[in-house]
Amino acid sequence: MWGQNLSELFVRGGPVMWPLLACSVLAVALIAERMWVYWSMRVAYGPLLAQLEMHVGEESLDGVIVSLEESDRPLHRVVVTYLRYLTAAKPFRDQVVVREASQQVARYDRRLNWLGILTHATPLLGLLGTVAGLVDAFHQIELKGGQVQPGDLASGIWSALLTTVCGLTIALPSLAAYHLLQAAAGRAALQMQWLTSQLDEWLAAASAPSVVVAPESGEAMTSDPQSDPQAVV
Repeated sequence: MWGQNLSELFVRGGPVMWPLLACSVLAVALIAERMWVYWSMRVAYGPLLAQLEMHVGEESLDGVIVSLEESDRPLHRVVVTYLRYLTAAKPFRDQVVVREASQQVARYDRRLNWLGILTHATPLLGLLGTVAGLVDAFHQIELKGGQVQPGDLASGIWSALLTTVCGLTIALPSLAAYHLLQAAAGRAALQMQWLTSQLDEWLAAASAPSVVVAPESGEAMTSDPQSDPQAVV
C-alpha cells in the first residue's frame, strides 16, 4: 500500500498508532465475543410460539416448565418465569416477568457500551495523530527557515494523515457491528413482550366462559365449563 508494507506505514504513523492498534484488537475481541454470546442465546421464536399455543390448548403448561427450566436462553427464562407465577395476581406476575426480561436484556447489552466508545474514540485518536503530525511538519519548516522542498512538506503531511485513515478503518466496522448487535438485542426484547402478551391472550381466551343461545327464547346465556358441568358448549 502506497509503496510500503504495513510495518513501515505503522512506523510512519507515529506514536498514536500504538493506541490505535490496541483499540483495533479490543474491537475485534468485543465483536467476536458478542457474536458468540448472541449465537448461544438465540431462540427460534416461531416454533416456540407454536409449542406454547399447543400446550395452552392441551392445558399441559407444566410440561413446558419441565422442558425449559434448564435452559439459560433469555426467551426461555422469561417463559418459565411467566408460567411459574401463572396463578399469582396479574399485576404481581407482570412485575416479576418485567424484572426477569430486563435482566435478560441486560445480558445482550453487556459490553456493547465499550464498542460504542471505540467507535467514537478511534476517529478522534486518528485526528489527534494527524494534527500532531502536521504540527511537527510545520515545525520542521520553521526550523529550516522556510527553505524546504515541496516534497518534504508533502511527505510530512501524508505521514500525518495515516493515523486518520487508521482510525476511520477501525471505527467504521465497529460502528456497523455496534448497530447490528443493538438491533439484535432490541429484537430479542420485543420478542419477550410479544410472547408474554400472546400468553395473556391465550390464557384469557381459555378461561373465558362460553356463550350459548337458549333454543326457545333465543337469549344469550353464559356457560362456564368449570363451574357448570352440564353446560352446553
